[in-house]
Amino acid sequence: MTVINYGDSWQLATVLVGGIATLAIFSFLIKENPVYRIFEHLFIGIAAGFGIVFSIQRFLWPNIMVPLLGLDIDVYPDGTLSHSYNYWLLLYILPMVFGLLFYFLYSKRFGWLAKVVIGFQLGASGGLAFKGFFNEMIPQLEKSFKPLVVFSNGEVNYWQSFEHILFVFTLLSVMYYFFFSFKRESRLAQGFAGSGRWLMMICFGAFFGSTVMARMALLVERLQFLIDDWSPALKYLFGA
Repeated sequence: MTVINYGDSWQLATVLVGGIATLAIFSFLIKENPVYRIFEHLFIGIAAGFGIVFSIQRFLWPNIMVPLLGLDIDVYPDGTLSHSYNYWLLLYILPMVFGLLFYFLYSKRFGWLAKVVIGFQLGASGGLAFKGFFNEMIPQLEKSFKPLVVFSNGEVNYWQSFEHILFVFTLLSVMYYFFFSFKRESRLAQGFAGSGRWLMMICFGAFFGSTVMARMALLVERLQFLIDDWSPALKYLFGA
């Protein structure tokens, strides 16, 4: 529960507008309506605005513009500098100018210049995605090789051994389920593939359950805001 200073008109207005916006978004549960669309676009616009401001304030200005303009150089009373200017920082201008070619999208004659930037961006994004895929998959592939019998302090750890056996069985059965290049004629093969399908369904159900729990947590937080913060603010506003 937020402690509201009712004497602070700005804080009071923030809580009141927040409650109205929450109810406007919840109105989608009835049906899509103009009020919901207005607040939806308002939310997206505010999020985009904050994204631009945060990018400039927390990355572009302190990490690029300040050293590029030499604003981080302090001048001491005797005229000496805290550090010399690094002229290699002028290379930052090249990607900035290259990025500005995006705006040639609005030119019919020089629109091909924007395609150069787009192609470069797609290529770089594809390379980073390719690298990220291997950085994620290779450790998972390495961790999939688990010992079926685990020893702890010279004795067999039956519970951890069971976990490893279940993990390897799940891995192999799910992989076997997706082998469609040959027929599964024996009942053993069909049962092994079917067990992989059931294990996948259990996994998907767990993912769906965690998603529902996350959404319910957001719902409970909004309901608490309406009950604990917004309702007292309304009572104070109308003198109830």
